[in-house]
Amino acid sequence: MTEFANNVAIIKAVVAKELLKKDFTGREGDKGDKGDKGGIGDKGESIVGPQGPIGKAGSDGFHGVDGRDGTEGNRGPRGLKGKDGVDGDTIEGPVGKAGSNGSDGSDGKDGRGIKSIRVNNDNMLVVTYDDGDMTIAGKVSVTNKTEVIQNGAGLPIGHFALHSVTIDDHNQLIVKCNNNKTFIVPTLRAVDIGGFADYNDTSTSASPITLVDNTWTDIPNNGAGSFSNIKLPTGVTRLLDSSTGAILLDELPIGSSAIVRMDYTITPTTNNAALDFRYTLGGGAGAYTLETTVNRLDEGSGREYRQALVTHYIYVGDNNTKDNPIQPQVKLTGGGTLVNAGMVIEVRKSNGDY
Repeated sequence: MTEFANNVAIIKAVVAKELLKKDFTGREGDKGDKGDKGGIGDKGESIVGPQGPIGKAGSDGFHGVDGRDGTEGNRGPRGLKGKDGVDGDTIEGPVGKAGSNGSDGSDGKDGRGIKSIRVNNDNMLVVTYDDGDMTIAGKVSVTNKTEVIQNGAGLPIGHFALHSVTIDDHNQLIVKCNNNKTFIVPTLRAVDIGGFADYNDTSTSASPITLVDNTWTDIPNNGAGSFSNIKLPTGVTRLLDSSTGAILLDELPIGSSAIVRMDYTITPTTNNAALDFRYTLGGGAGAYTLETTVNRLDEGSGREYRQALVTHYIYVGDNNTKDNPIQPQVKLTGGGTLVNAGMVIEVRKSNGDY
């Protein structure tokens, strides 16, 4: 059995070998079904080429147009007032040694002399000194413009040369003549024809005045500052209305004059703002102004511009000027704020009052 199987296997092998030598090509078979999608292949290698040469520089671009100026920023708010500091300790030092005697003072100025003595239309004896001041010595009894009473008896003063003029302990004027005659004028009264007032304002230091664009605004002055200093001429009690800041000259006679120097600070909200100043005078149909353009505030907005060097002359030429308040005002283009330090008023009474 085994031998037979082996012979069969040999025969199959020989037949198969012979068949392979022959060309047995059959017809083309039908197209097979689409195969399944293959899996993801392995990652390929990346090959980087060498760096290329530097390219040529491009040409210059066109010059851009200038940008517009930006709008001016608003002024920041005023900072809060700081708190008062803590009181420091008080340490009393030792008593110092007595100082040495001071050196002698310099000689005093020469006394003033008398320039003239006259009797005015009101029978008042008027003494004019060589420094320009005048004294109304009092009323004298006269029979004409050249006679005065000497101890109750009238004597012509014009007939005698003056020897001396003095004021005694009772405030009487003693006029001695070269003929030993003496004239006594009782109750000497000194009269100042000039004076001044420096009114320091405090109303605007904490709350500046707002200036509306191109609008006339009053400059206030309450005269309550610690730097106020007042020496008024005889017969004048005030030169300021502290409720409005107006100047009052109604106590001066016609023909008098005033010189005013304002001191205020402007803070504009725009650059190159125009500042104008004026006084309003008179009243009713007779109202008028004295006006001037101060300057251009051209160093930037938001900064302070102090106006303190210019003086103005005001002449009291009629009752319309005399009897009405004189109000200082400013006008500012663009608006801003004002702080008033004060004003100095120097007055000179007319000699026609004596």
